[in-house]
Amino acid sequence: MSEAPPAQPTPTAAVRDFEFISTLEHLECWVAESDAHMQAIGETRVCLDTEADSLHHYHEKLCLLQVACGGRFALVDPLAVTDVKCLLALLDRYELWFHGADYDLTMLRRTYNWEPRLIRDTQIAARLTGSRQFGLAALLQNVLDVTVSKASQKADWSRRPLPDHMLSYAVDDVRYLLKIADHFVAILREKGRHSWFEESCRELQTDVAARSLAPREDPWRVQGSGRLHSKGLAILKAMWEWREGIAEERDMPCYRIMSNKQMVAYAEIFEAGGVMEPPGGWRPRWKKEFHDLIADVFRQGQSAWPQRQKKVKCRMSDAQRDAVDRLCVHRDRIAVTLEIEGSLLGSRSTLEQVISEPDGLMHLMSWQAEILAPAMLDLAAAESATEASPVAETAPDL
Repeated sequence: MSEAPPAQPTPTAAVRDFEFISTLEHLECWVAESDAHMQAIGETRVCLDTEADSLHHYHEKLCLLQVACGGRFALVDPLAVTDVKCLLALLDRYELWFHGADYDLTMLRRTYNWEPRLIRDTQIAARLTGSRQFGLAALLQNVLDVTVSKASQKADWSRRPLPDHMLSYAVDDVRYLLKIADHFVAILREKGRHSWFEESCRELQTDVAARSLAPREDPWRVQGSGRLHSKGLAILKAMWEWREGIAEERDMPCYRIMSNKQMVAYAEIFEAGGVMEPPGGWRPRWKKEFHDLIADVFRQGQSAWPQRQKKVKCRMSDAQRDAVDRLCVHRDRIAVTLEIEGSLLGSRSTLEQVISEPDGLMHLMSWQAEILAPAMLDLAAAESATEASPVAETAPDL
């Protein structure tokens, strides 16, 4: 009798090396254990990333916090755990690393009124070393030869339960961050740019903290509305308010109903006396309301239409604009020698402030000002020479 074939092992699910946390008790336990672990191994850095649902809902909200502490990973559900003070306190005890921190810092401030004590950003580090591809997936591929899926990048993070592939995607956002940090920090130190990096991270924190959380006045004045007159502004405002109401009612992002660019285009047609037809594919109710709001704008009359905002006159003289042009040329030449993007040394709008304002240098970080100082001196010297040069006198006709 032949022997039976050896039994095959039963397939098992992939082992998770992270904890999904949806209760305060679990979070407090994980925080305490992680803090003790960090102290035991002498690690001083932690990592954080966030996921939100702005592409899927009207009211944007924070849906996931991804945390890495000394090789321990957690995905915290802020929809279930509203009190995360213990986690924020833990993060404030260490150097907190992000990748592309601007949006994360904005959402954390809006949700928890929290501003981290000390942040570092691998995206800033990569750019200051000269990297032109600085998305996290690109850096992981180029630096660590690690390929991560982008399939969940635009997923709805408010759904519950989150499927395994989304959880894996989320934890990968912090899993390799310190290895990326080590790579670029070493290059920054070698190039003598680590102080640039630290100041740039502080500047990002300051910039985010300075932004107002109050709703913007006249939010319907979107990009492109400045070229509209009163009639066009009236229809733009009406479309904006109608779109907001529909989006809130259906709990969907405004852009999925009509983009800002579409609304401005319609306003231009309306202003020019053209025929306005709603986009194809709209439901009958929306089409009717679209025509009703057009009629309502006409009924209101010109006296009720909003007015164009008066533009602040440009304070720059022709000489100052020329100086900005020359400074931008100097900036770009310097950037080439440093092998970084010119904008990192100061955007054109920043350089306009530098030139036009008495204390303009305050708009630059100290490392930027130091690098651009020779160019500034060259400009000042050239201007002085021009002003001091004698004007040749023309001999009178005899």
